[in-house]
Amino acid sequence: MFMDTVIVFCAQYLLIFIIIGLGLAWLPLDKETKKRFVVATILAGGIAFALSRIASHLYYDPRPFVTEHVKPLFSHAPDNGFPSDHALLTMTLTAITYFFNKKAANVMLVLTLAVGIARVLAKVHSPLDIAGGWVFGIVGAIAGFYLMRWLFQKYAAKQEQVKQQG
Repeated sequence: MFMDTVIVFCAQYLLIFIIIGLGLAWLPLDKETKKRFVVATILAGGIAFALSRIASHLYYDPRPFVTEHVKPLFSHAPDNGFPSDHALLTMTLTAITYFFNKKAANVMLVLTLAVGIARVLAKVHSPLDIAGGWVFGIVGAIAGFYLMRWLFQKYAAKQEQVKQQG
């Protein structure tokens, strides 16, 4: 029973600590880096979410509690489990944080892994669902970070051009 409680806590509530970790990683940054972190996070989230929605339309993976005819550790709709939204969110936040604060990202990674493992143990996701969320989260974070850098470079170049003309 105690182990089930730990699994449910990790599967459902540990992501709150990952969000707090993102905030704590953001706090000590200088003003310009904070802006870049926010923009990169928004872009990463949008890209990861778009990738996951496309993937969920292309591939259907029934949840383990449906296929194994068992009761999950907490109630969940018997819909498509691929990819895991929890795995997607936690990995996107962890991966984007890595570009700005590696120490915080390492702690967040441990929590992200715990969330994914707990969701498998709770029988609401298969390992494939979790892996899919993690892959799309990482891809989204990398794309979001480099898109943010490109946008900020374009903006800086435009500002320089205006400055030279004015």
